[in-house]
Amino acid sequence: MKLAVIVNLYPPYIVGGNEMLAREVIEAFRGRGHTVHVITGRGRNLPNDGFTHGILDLDLDRKEDTFLGGKQPTPADILRWHLYNHKSYLAVQRELRMIAPDLVVVWNLYMASMAPLIATRRAGFPLVIHTADKWLLYGLKDIASLVWPSLKWKQGMVLLARQFLQPLLYYLARPEPIITISDFIRRVYIKAGFNGANIEALHLGVPMDLFSPDGQPRPTQGPLRFLYIGALWEGKGPQVAVQALGRLMQKPDLPPLHLDVYGQGAPSFLAYLQDVARQNGVEKHVTFHGFVERHQLAAVYRDHDILLFPSMWDEPFAAVPVEAMACGMAVVATTAGGTPEAITHDQTGLLVPPNDPQALAEAVGRLAYDPQLRERLGREAARVAREKWDFQVYVDRLEDRYREFSMDSNR
Repeated sequence: MKLAVIVNLYPPYIVGGNEMLAREVIEAFRGRGHTVHVITGRGRNLPNDGFTHGILDLDLDRKEDTFLGGKQPTPADILRWHLYNHKSYLAVQRELRMIAPDLVVVWNLYMASMAPLIATRRAGFPLVIHTADKWLLYGLKDIASLVWPSLKWKQGMVLLARQFLQPLLYYLARPEPIITISDFIRRVYIKAGFNGANIEALHLGVPMDLFSPDGQPRPTQGPLRFLYIGALWEGKGPQVAVQALGRLMQKPDLPPLHLDVYGQGAPSFLAYLQDVARQNGVEKHVTFHGFVERHQLAAVYRDHDILLFPSMWDEPFAAVPVEAMACGMAVVATTAGGTPEAITHDQTGLLVPPNDPQALAEAVGRLAYDPQLRERLGREAARVAREKWDFQVYVDRLEDRYREFSMDSNR
C-alpha cells in the first residue's frame, strides 16, 4: 500500500506519546514493504528523506507557544488552530494529489485545525481517522469544551462557532471510519453523536523486544525508587506524585524514598513542580531529568521499583503504564479515562482516584511495605502485557483494517 499519514507533530517534535506511536507505526509499515508519506507541520529539524512533508500551517519550532500553553490564543488563533485553516487546506490538497495514496491516515490534527481532514475528503481519497484523545470532538462538535475565554464577547464568538461553523465542518469532513485508542474514547465519541457503527477501538501495543523484564532481581540496597514518566503539565498529575511523596515521607519504618521525574514541559510548570517539592519538604528526594529517548526507557523502568501514573485528565490509553508493566514493574495509576482497560486493580497494578495525593500515598505505601506484593503485581503485569499489548500484533490489526478501508473505498 501507499499511505499518507497526516499528523500534527512528528518526531523530533514531541509533546507526548501519540507522535512517538505514530512514528513507530509508520516505521513498522515501511519495514513491511509499504510506502508511507508523512504530512505534518513545518519544522527545521524534520527528516529530509523525501517522504516527510512539512506543509501544514503549524510552526513546530514554536511548539511551546501552541502545544504547551506558552501563548494565550486570540479568536483568530482559535479559528486557525482548532477549526479551519485555509493555508493548510490548500497545501494538503496539493500534496495529496502529488502523492496519490491508496489510503490517507489522519492520525492527529490537534492545533492543525480540521482543514487537512476536509481537504482529504474534497480531494476524494479514502481515509481512516485515528483518535487517541478528543481532538476530533473539539474540532467538529464542541469547541467550547476546549476553549472558553474569560471575556463575554469572546465567549459569544466561541458559541457562534459551535452553533454555526462546526456543523458545516462536520458535514464537509464526514468523519468516519474512526479508530479509537480505547473503549473509553469510543464511548466519548458515541455519546457526542458520532456514528458508533463506524468507530472501532484498537488498543496500542509496545515493542516486547525492547520492553521486557531483564530477569535480574531489583536492587535491595539504596532508596526505594519511584518513577514518573510523561509530559510535565497539570493534567498528567506530576504535582500529585510529589505531594504523595511528601505524605509518604511522614510514615514510620519506610526505607529511604526517591522520585525520578522524566519528561518536559513549559518552564513555568517545571518551576511550579520544584516549588511543590519544596513546600512538601521533599526537594532532596525528587530529581527532574528532562526528556529521555524511547530506546532508553526500558533501562529506566528496570532501574526503578514503582511507576506512578497520577493522570488527572481523561487519559485515553497511555503507553507508559503498559511499557512499565511489560518490564515487570509494579504500577500505581489513577482510574481516569481508559487506564483501567490496561490495569486490573490488585492483579496487575493498583488503581486510585485522580487528584488524590492521600490515596496515591496509601497505595504506594502498600507496595513500599510489601516487597512480595510488588513482585507479584510486576510478574503478573509482565505476563498480561506480553499476552495483550504486543506491538507487532497491533500493527497486524492496523494493516488488516487499512487494507479493508482502501479496498472498500475502491469498490
